[in-house]
Amino acid sequence: MFGKNVTRDQPDPPDSIPKYIREGVERQDVQTLQAIATWATQLAEWQESVDVDEIESDLDDEEKIDDVVEDTGGGTLVEKMVPCGKDCGGCPHGPYTYRVTRSGDSLDWEYLGKTETN
Repeated sequence: MFGKNVTRDQPDPPDSIPKYIREGVERQDVQTLQAIATWATQLAEWQESVDVDEIESDLDDEEKIDDVVEDTGGGTLVEKMVPCGKDCGGCPHGPYTYRVTRSGDSLDWEYLGKTETN
């Protein structure tokens, strides 16, 4: 085994990574690649974790956090009460569960459904 030239192929990048990023990353040395990997992991964690103050500042006037705000590692789960937009007299309705993540400078609210109550 020693003395033989063993070549390994460079790993293929995921198709989802744009060409201009792949080309720049492939030109980096090992230390820079490790720093990029660490930073990318930290950036992904930051985008998935949104704190309560940010969430509350993103609510409409009639919306309110109902109960649990939970960081799941894949976003922050929020239960909130929501007005229906009609003069129904029963507003707000819910609670409804949402997954909140970052998208640039704004927050994305993914509706997950009516909150299950025990």
